[in-house]
Amino acid sequence: MVVLLIKMKLAVLRNSMTGQRAAQMVTGALAGLALATGLIVLAGRDYPVASLPFDLLGAGFALWTAGWLLGPALLGGGDETLRPEHFSLLSFTPRHLAAGLTGAAFIGVAPVVTLVAFAALVVLAVKAELGMAATAVGVLAIALQLVLCVLASRLVTAALGQVMRSKTGAALAALISAAILAALHSSWVLSPLVQAALRTGFPGSFSTWVRALPSGWGLVAVRAAGQGQWLTAAAALAGLAVLSVVCLYGWAVLLKRRLTTRRASGRPARDASGGWARGPVTAVAARELRTWSRDLLRFHYLCFALCYALVFCLLPLAVGAPVFLPWSGLVFALWTAAISANLYGEDGTELWGKMMIPGAARHDIHGRQLAWLMVTAPPTIVLTLAALALTGQYDLWPWLAALVPALLGGGAGVTVLVSVLRPVPMIDPHRRGGNLLENGTDFTQVLLVLILTAAAAAPAYFAVWLGPAWAGAAVGLISGAVLAWLLGHLAAARLRSSAPELLLHLRTGVPPKRTRPARRPLPALEPGRPHLPKPDLGLERLGLDLAPAGRRTYVIVSLTLCWVPLAAQGIVPALMLTTGQVTRSWFLALHLPQHLQWPTIIAMIVLGLVLLTTGLGIGLYYLAKSWRDGIEPDGGP
Repeated sequence: MVVLLIKMKLAVLRNSMTGQRAAQMVTGALAGLALATGLIVLAGRDYPVASLPFDLLGAGFALWTAGWLLGPALLGGGDETLRPEHFSLLSFTPRHLAAGLTGAAFIGVAPVVTLVAFAALVVLAVKAELGMAATAVGVLAIALQLVLCVLASRLVTAALGQVMRSKTGAALAALISAAILAALHSSWVLSPLVQAALRTGFPGSFSTWVRALPSGWGLVAVRAAGQGQWLTAAAALAGLAVLSVVCLYGWAVLLKRRLTTRRASGRPARDASGGWARGPVTAVAARELRTWSRDLLRFHYLCFALCYALVFCLLPLAVGAPVFLPWSGLVFALWTAAISANLYGEDGTELWGKMMIPGAARHDIHGRQLAWLMVTAPPTIVLTLAALALTGQYDLWPWLAALVPALLGGGAGVTVLVSVLRPVPMIDPHRRGGNLLENGTDFTQVLLVLILTAAAAAPAYFAVWLGPAWAGAAVGLISGAVLAWLLGHLAAARLRSSAPELLLHLRTGVPPKRTRPARRPLPALEPGRPHLPKPDLGLERLGLDLAPAGRRTYVIVSLTLCWVPLAAQGIVPALMLTTGQVTRSWFLALHLPQHLQWPTIIAMIVLGLVLLTTGLGIGLYYLAKSWRDGIEPDGGP
């Protein structure tokens, strides 16, 4: 059975690795190999303290294992190439099915990259001259650690899927994933501590913890074998093996629950309209509010945005830098927009009902915008006011008074527009299985919404910077209202004109093929032989399939990297200098002489804006070109 499942997975991978999915796999493999190479380089360097390479490698292995355990919560439920539900009617016991799926789980890019990363253990044994016996123990430890990572990942993913059957569990899973992502984005606060540790070594308690974790047991085994402590080495290896078996049995138990219990569903909530839904727009808003309260997936996303904002803005307090705290409401609004940009994809084929009602597109779009504002605006305002009261930085009120309405209005418009232009098909809510994490996150969509929503606040930002305080607040309010109406109008027009194609995309998961209108005679086709469309690269929904390859690459690279000079090297150090809470860390401008700091910050902001505006400009140009040329899914004008 294991061999058959492995062959089945290989066949699925071989026939599905085309277009955008293949590009994502190659990109992920290259990024993983770069990180794995970094671990190997750490293991092979010379350090002033003898225990430092073991501590660094232990920390690296702990982070790598944490990625295996909690990464599926961020990326969408782990490897679901072979879903257990496919085999629910076969005469497999849960234990045998778990064993077969375990064998297939080792087929893929992630296990291979992990094997390369764990090879740093052998490099460390050779570098430290611990002997051939310790090197052999390292090879065995690599295999056991890989098995433990794969099995523990399956166990944790299955456990989170079971936990997310309730609102409490959904909130807990959101807290875990948000804390991890926010900690990664705020990791710069730890750079001074790491730099000091590289000179003097880590504290003894840190060394004890990284070796006590299962991810450090391989290091314990190698070091003990090099020192002749064979009982300790054997105990560490046996611990890895026993823990792997426990994870396998635990996964089998949760697998049985997944296949035999009813699908996940939230507890019905009371009518959220309170009797105020009098027209079609307010009726849609009331329906959306009930969806936000009942759908566990949306509730999970909303909790994620709130937890991320709190962790991201509170974590710098560990080094005495409250610079992000007043902006916690804006961070929440940004991430709520990002996780709300797939409204039609989450609803699935429910779109067909709206297609049967004349004029329903406009009411549906505006109702979703109203509901989004009712969900997002109150927490945003409360977080902003509470942060101002706690920090006492009332001099920031002009910025907040301008940016809060601009972001809320821009987010209300961007979410519905991206939901129509670039939906990500998901399983219909009534058909979702026992793993709510199986609906993966499209990071391209998230990044696009974050950039567009942040760009919507640019007029208000510059109005405060260049003019009086009241002008910034007025510009923020007006620009937010205008963007909400304008983008909502565009989304309604697009939904009205392309609802059948959108429904087909949500039902089948295959995006409509966009080809150029015929400008020259097509080659003659044989009778009865259909015209074969070009392979889908996942760019048609943005109109970038019409752009030359160089411009497509520039758009992707510029929109991906623009946040580094704009936010990380521009806006953040500017806020630090403005508030007086300066932490140098990795901010380039703060390491320069005082007379060069503001010019460097301005140059970074300008560079980021250039990348952002040019990338958006090229992308929107070809998107408008595809609409102007009247490109339809069948290739005709």
